[in-house]
Amino acid sequence: MHNFMLSLFKFVRSFWHFMKIVVMFCILMLLLYWIENLTNGNWDWLNFIKPFLGSLVKIGNTISSGSWNLLGAVFEFKYGIALIILITFYYLMNLFIIIINIIEDIYDFSWRSYKKAEEDILNKNLYAQVEREEKKISKYNILIHTSLKKQYSYKGKVNIAEQNKLMNKYLIEKTGVQPAYYMEGYLYKFKNFNDIDTVLDILFNIINSNSPLDYAITIQTGDNLEKLTKLANLKIFNKIIIAADTAYRYEFNTYNRYKTAQIGIFQDKDNGTLEVHEFQEFL
Repeated sequence: MHNFMLSLFKFVRSFWHFMKIVVMFCILMLLLYWIENLTNGNWDWLNFIKPFLGSLVKIGNTISSGSWNLLGAVFEFKYGIALIILITFYYLMNLFIIIINIIEDIYDFSWRSYKKAEEDILNKNLYAQVEREEKKISKYNILIHTSLKKQYSYKGKVNIAEQNKLMNKYLIEKTGVQPAYYMEGYLYKFKNFNDIDTVLDILFNIINSNSPLDYAITIQTGDNLEKLTKLANLKIFNKIIIAADTAYRYEFNTYNRYKTAQIGIFQDKDNGTLEVHEFQEFL
């Protein structure tokens, strides 16, 4: 329908442009017709348009039948009036074209405004639908791997197993969740992603502590242990890393005390790619 209306405006505009050409042609013919009258000539090649020109002159004569003598030639006002009528039509057609352009602009603006409003409503509904779907994702898993910091690794005075026990004891006390041993790390399963900031507070306390351990912490929403495993295999220490879908899910939490940032895109062993983000503290 919109394309039809634009085509209609284009057709009407083209029609009036064509009529302007016709009127200009008629003006030229009227001038020649007037010259023929002034010279008392008889130009047969004007016969095809004389009926129309004669009618215009008659209309001019009803307005004024006067004349003016100049150097023996009689200039009848009716021809001048007929010429003014044609010139008036020419400028009226210009006005019609301007009006058509204004109407088209109003129509186009109205159509675009309507489409934008329609698109905004659609986007709002889509966003609400996506938000509902994302908020249904409530479960998430945290996998923690540890490693001795370099300054402790060669001294042999730090027992990593004992440090892991202390870490797990702290996490169990703070979260109330018992871990499972998985991929030589510790897997914690949670049920409410909306409260993840509370867990992140605890995890950043661990990372920022004076512990002799480095921590590779991986978080993944849902039950996607495969993606969690791929993330954990990157062994990115002292960061809390997540995949892109988890970062996206975090945006739909009501309150966010942390921000997310992309670390990079990594290639996995299956020649696929994995977009990796991290949680960051606000400075």
